[in-house]
Amino acid sequence: MENPGLYLSHIGFKGIWFGAAKDQIEQPKKYMKWIIENSYLKYMIASDGLLKESVEFMNEGSLKLKNLTEMNSRSSRADYIIYDEEAQADEDAYNAAVNILAGSELGLIVHISTPTKGSVFETNYNRLKRREIIHNEQFIFSRSWEDASWLRTKADWYEEQKKILPKWYFDQEHRALFTHALGAVFRNVVYDVYEKIKGKWVLKIPLVLDKRVVSGMDWNPVSGHWCVGGQWTENFYGFLVTHADKVAVGYSHELKEEAYLTIKEYAIHHKRLNMEDGGTNIPFVRWFKEWFDADRNKRNVHVMYEEWDSQGINKTNAVLEFLPVIIYVDKIRFPELAEQIENCRWKKDTDKLEIEKDQIDSPHAFDGFLHAGNKKMLNDQGFRRFDWYGN
Repeated sequence: MENPGLYLSHIGFKGIWFGAAKDQIEQPKKYMKWIIENSYLKYMIASDGLLKESVEFMNEGSLKLKNLTEMNSRSSRADYIIYDEEAQADEDAYNAAVNILAGSELGLIVHISTPTKGSVFETNYNRLKRREIIHNEQFIFSRSWEDASWLRTKADWYEEQKKILPKWYFDQEHRALFTHALGAVFRNVVYDVYEKIKGKWVLKIPLVLDKRVVSGMDWNPVSGHWCVGGQWTENFYGFLVTHADKVAVGYSHELKEEAYLTIKEYAIHHKRLNMEDGGTNIPFVRWFKEWFDADRNKRNVHVMYEEWDSQGINKTNAVLEFLPVIIYVDKIRFPELAEQIENCRWKKDTDKLEIEKDQIDSPHAFDGFLHAGNKKMLNDQGFRRFDWYGN
């Protein structure tokens, strides 16, 4: 993969090859020297331009090999970046490195990695996959061991590894597939649901839907307050996500009437809204109730409140409720929610049934989705599909 970098550099662009760990630039150092010394590029190098970790051409184009650290990221400028084994990259260092391209007319990023779930690489993969669909262009190229001629000579070894290794690990390491060690929690998920026709979202799948809309509200003053929900199919074995909206941002004392009216829309007439309550959510619920009490036009507004325990038991039970259900969530229309549903996984190294939680980046859209499935709200609408396992 040095070829694209060396090609761009020899025609005048400045580039940086980042390795996620120090030992990951050892191989590129060897390959870079070998390629240059065995090609026409050796005639285009500036005097003393070929060093162990960099090369400079006579036209001032260059390629540098660096470890991906915040310090290296903030002290450089380039026209293109190549990330090697991006799945192992520190997220802060990666975010800092993106600014390297500021001011460049080329601004090209090449992402290279073994696929790993819940990584920076997967985030970029999903972003580029959506872009492929929207623009009808190819941005992603994957290669398994079977696609490489020098690896096919070791076919017997790979067949042996296929029998020895866990399927998820073999698929991840040798078949260029994103997998979970324990498998994704939700397996009955359809991600290709809508298509846009004349500016309107239209269902690709013929679904018979209950006319009532249920929503869940999850509060977060920094990343946003999310209202997520949809409609059940008439047999209650399927749930179609129809909205996943960040309705407001800010602490309770910062929220205005506009935010109240927006949230209220999710609870009028045939709509039902379930708000997260308790703990840090109390000020937001209090804020909503104050506006609601002063509202003279609150007929046919249906709101209920739900408090989850801090141990995660209620959330786990809410997840269990959806396991037998077919979830229809479109990746293009609702990218954040679809990614959070796909990345939901069981906690490892424990004898309890728990959902793994990201302490830094909590999936608030996903939590709102789970609140939309509360049995009490469903029973209020005549639904009898579930038994509730929570308190």
